[in-house]
Amino acid sequence: MRKLSFTLSFLLWISFLFGQSPHGKGLVAECSLCHTTKGWKVDLKSVTFDHNLTNYKLVGQHKSVGCRFCHLSLEFSKTEHECKSCHSDLHENTLGPDCERCHTPKSWIIENISEIHRQSRFPLLGAHQITDCSACHKSGSLRRFDPLGIECIDCHRDIFMATTKPNHLASGYSTNCVECHSAGAEGWDAGNIEHSFFPLSGGHAISCNQCHLTGAFGKVPAECYSCHRKDFDATTNPNHSKINLSTNCLDCHTTNPGWKPAKFTEHDAQYFPIYAGRHSNVWDNCTTCHQQTSNYKIYTCIDCHEHAKTSMDKEHREERDYQYNSVACFTCHPRGDKGDRPTPGTSNMRPAKGHEPVLCSKCHANNSRRSVQYKVNLQ
Repeated sequence: MRKLSFTLSFLLWISFLFGQSPHGKGLVAECSLCHTTKGWKVDLKSVTFDHNLTNYKLVGQHKSVGCRFCHLSLEFSKTEHECKSCHSDLHENTLGPDCERCHTPKSWIIENISEIHRQSRFPLLGAHQITDCSACHKSGSLRRFDPLGIECIDCHRDIFMATTKPNHLASGYSTNCVECHSAGAEGWDAGNIEHSFFPLSGGHAISCNQCHLTGAFGKVPAECYSCHRKDFDATTNPNHSKINLSTNCLDCHTTNPGWKPAKFTEHDAQYFPIYAGRHSNVWDNCTTCHQQTSNYKIYTCIDCHEHAKTSMDKEHREERDYQYNSVACFTCHPRGDKGDRPTPGTSNMRPAKGHEPVLCSKCHANNSRRSVQYKVNLQ
């Protein structure tokens, strides 16, 4: 009786032992998906268990890794999903635990460094795009990526201190490098200087020392006259200083080399319309009208209108003081139009209040209208 009881107990224990899965209760799957009748050893080539049906899909390098590399315990549900549970942190906690910010299961090689940096405090521009990581992130292991300062001087102080042309330290230059250098440039040379405060275009696309004469590269006045006074004083056609032209060169010139084209648009408002009206585009140079360059107060109208003398004589036959000369032309036509005969208050002849309308002969007893010559001014 005792022997029978022992036998039944043994059979029940054997049944209980073999009826429990070593993978725990968390795994609900047919044994045949991984095992065969040959034994419990798993042949990965014959495994039909679909790991993608779990909450951790196998992609990239994880597809070819043996189960026991990740599942150190046969209770698979106890395996953690974080990268750090399987992989050592070679960066020594300088980048945080989120490995997927930089790496993928495909490979440890990082293929989107620039994109990653755009999401950081320091986007990679210019030469920084092709610079090796270790040139900035220096460490014994070359794996640490401690946070760095994002100001240029934080990395380039040695260059700032060593530069002699110009001597940044002696000249008191700002350590904010982007005031002169572009972060998107590929070098420090003059061609990459950030000179937007005074665009180096046209005739100003020259070597630095043509403006910075002392070599200190300090601030140079931005006014044209400060650099081009000699050009202004030496110009004779027209003589800028003699006829009191503005020293603001941009009133007439652009930054194109050679001072051409030049355009004195103030001529229309101050003297006579040559850019608007009937006289626009009918002259080539100042000397077209001002043939004596030594005195721009002398001008000619009839040299261009000589062919019209006969018709002008006929049209002005009722004007007793009519003369066919340049001064007379301007006297009656100060704006160059046909209807510009002087009327009180509308021409360069402006009678005083109470004198209009009045006949010219009341003031010009000899019937002469040569007001430009002796300028009767009744104030």
